[in-house]
Amino acid sequence: MRLKLASSIVISALAVSAAPALAQEPRADGSDEIARSISRDLGLSDAEIKALLPAQERAIAIDTKLRRSLGEGFGGSYFDSKSLKLVVNVSDEGLAKEVEAYGAEPRLVKHSLKELTEIQVALGGPDTVSEKRQITKSDSAFSSLSIDPISNTVSISATKEQSEAAREAADKYGDAVSVETLDEAPKASAFMDGGDGINGNSCSAGFNLRNPSTGARYLLTAGHCVNAGNTLRGQGNVAFGSVLESWFPSYDDAIARYNNNGLWTQGPWVDTNPSNGGIITTTGSTDAPVGTIVCKSGITTKFTCGYIRGKNETVHYDSGETVYGLTRHSACVEPGDSGGANVSLIGGRYRAEGVTSGASLINNQCRSKFLFFLENVSWYFPIADSLAYYGPKYGVTTW
Repeated sequence: MRLKLASSIVISALAVSAAPALAQEPRADGSDEIARSISRDLGLSDAEIKALLPAQERAIAIDTKLRRSLGEGFGGSYFDSKSLKLVVNVSDEGLAKEVEAYGAEPRLVKHSLKELTEIQVALGGPDTVSEKRQITKSDSAFSSLSIDPISNTVSISATKEQSEAAREAADKYGDAVSVETLDEAPKASAFMDGGDGINGNSCSAGFNLRNPSTGARYLLTAGHCVNAGNTLRGQGNVAFGSVLESWFPSYDDAIARYNNNGLWTQGPWVDTNPSNGGIITTTGSTDAPVGTIVCKSGITTKFTCGYIRGKNETVHYDSGETVYGLTRHSACVEPGDSGGANVSLIGGRYRAEGVTSGASLINNQCRSKFLFFLENVSWYFPIADSLAYYGPKYGVTTW
């Protein structure tokens, strides 16, 4: 019998014992990471960042309230990084005072959001909005369509081959349409879902995270799968982003930030047959008690379920590394599943529980594959501990 990390690294067994969760040295403080990233990627000074982030946070809160308050009178909005104010489009001058009362700047525009939406639909845009992921066919003749609140137009992105159709749309709808030319058509992006293979399928993706204030997106996985400073890669060896932090041993989690290259789509999804299988949607997170059913998604053994058998366990992997605070469960886990999403099921909804760390295996396979009455022994690092650390530091939450 072997206790091993559930990546493709082969190691042998030591022992398991109980201990308080995260009983080791405190993690290093990195509260300046967000500011460093913004400075690096956007070329802003420390003073500019210090002024911008609180203003942006206020703008997001005001925007949410005005969307509800104005209803159909809401004509779109944008954050002006120079004035540090939220600008709200209105086609009815009578709504300007309400916008000002919320602390935003009203802007009277010619085209209402309803008018622009109708034009977008006529040009092949979506005529429905659904939280459920589904495949729909588009009749659009363009590379992309969007409603641009700054220009108060339906913005068309067209290749040279699509330019004639774009000119016809501009002639038909006049100044309600704007056109930009693309050198090449966009390449299809892939979904980054929990359980999908990462880094050549040596490990699996855990949970998508995001910062609601800045819009930055992240991925949580196991610490022993990646190294800080390296690039995390998804399907097809396509780059996802840089690993900001990786903790192993003592802990076993890591966080990577999406580099916004337009090639990945993220959301609260976990694959039931990774990669590119059916999906479940997660809502929030839990730190479920012993006896609770949990299921795990990973690139090797796909979607498997079991019971939580222990909490706050200390596991000594036979590489000589020790991890604290792990949750033990009986779902099948094998090499390659490391970092994958573990979920609980409460009230008909799936909740994030943690990312796969390791398992006790026989000849590199789940115990139940040898004798049906042998219970699997596997572990994940609780997302409650990950969010307690990464949440305050990067502003991240589950989707």
